[in-house]
Amino acid sequence: MLKILTLIGARPQFIKAAAISRAIKNSFSDKIEEVIVHSGQHYDANMSTVFFDELGIPMPNYTFELNSKGHSGQTAEILQQLEKVLTEEKPNALLVYGDTNTTLAGALAAAKNHIPLIHIEAGLRSFNKSMPEEINRIMTDHCSSLLFCPTSTAIDNLQKEGIVHSNGKCGVDSPKVFACGDIMYDNSIYFSDFSKEDILVENNLTKGAYMLFTMHRPSNTDDPERLRNICKMLMQLADKHQKTIAFPMHPRTKNALLTHLRLDEFEAFVQHNFIKILDPASFTDMIALEKNCDLVITDSGGVQKEAYFFEKPCLILRSETEWVEIVEQGAAILIDANEEKLNSSFDFFQSKSLTFPHLFGDGKSAEFICEKIIEEI
Repeated sequence: MLKILTLIGARPQFIKAAAISRAIKNSFSDKIEEVIVHSGQHYDANMSTVFFDELGIPMPNYTFELNSKGHSGQTAEILQQLEKVLTEEKPNALLVYGDTNTTLAGALAAAKNHIPLIHIEAGLRSFNKSMPEEINRIMTDHCSSLLFCPTSTAIDNLQKEGIVHSNGKCGVDSPKVFACGDIMYDNSIYFSDFSKEDILVENNLTKGAYMLFTMHRPSNTDDPERLRNICKMLMQLADKHQKTIAFPMHPRTKNALLTHLRLDEFEAFVQHNFIKILDPASFTDMIALEKNCDLVITDSGGVQKEAYFFEKPCLILRSETEWVEIVEQGAAILIDANEEKLNSSFDFFQSKSLTFPHLFGDGKSAEFICEKIIEEI
């Protein structure tokens, strides 16, 4: 029986963990014992606990309380508390997801304590090191013994950095690298069957007649002029096309709007005739919103992919993306915060018939990952 310590702390990680926990419960409970640690990075009813309840994730065996808000302080606190858990639990491996402060803290703790690190969603690169997430990804991959890549592009990125599949015994100096598909695709398929349309009814949204908008990245929310410009161009787009924009608002984004906009600017945006402000949405509610919109505007990597899973065109509020495949396929366009590009890209998608070939696996990534963990750890 392998003991795997799973470290999670932010909304996307809760969702990804659901696929692995479900696979362990259904097919590998006699071979893998999972110990779940919640880092406390995001911990409130809307952003944390609700996802455990909704997604059927086992409640954490450990939950940290963090005092720091900044990147370095938060990472240090998680690292310090996690080391105590590793000493107590003595796991065979530590499993981390994605690119958050939690992920980096887990990578450092595993490396310092000589515990094999499993990185799910390895090899992603934006090639923009000003993003904290990019540093977290790179550091984590170089600390990992077992790397699971969602796409072939991710494997290519690792090879360029000297991380290649080894034929030796799995370890940080002889890593194993696998293309596994995307576990978010697993979850989108699985939970799509359970998603209800209550959120559309509650918010008076008509199928196929609204755009879905999400924004949370610091590069957009922490620059007052950029934030003001994004709000302005969205209002103008909505007015021009007389189309509703549904905006499930991240708590951090709401705070940024209140902080960086004048009160009249904030009210003009949130009270705009075509801007529909929603409470933070659960994963199944987000699936319902994605399935029934006609276009997605986002800076979220996860929402970019989910738009693709549900065959919706996507406008990306960034100058780069880790998911280059969907841009190359023509299903998404990088618009940064450029009003002209927003309008031209919107018009392009309105006039073009898109195709959405399978780019992210077969929906059975979690089972593949569990099998390889058993084989290699």
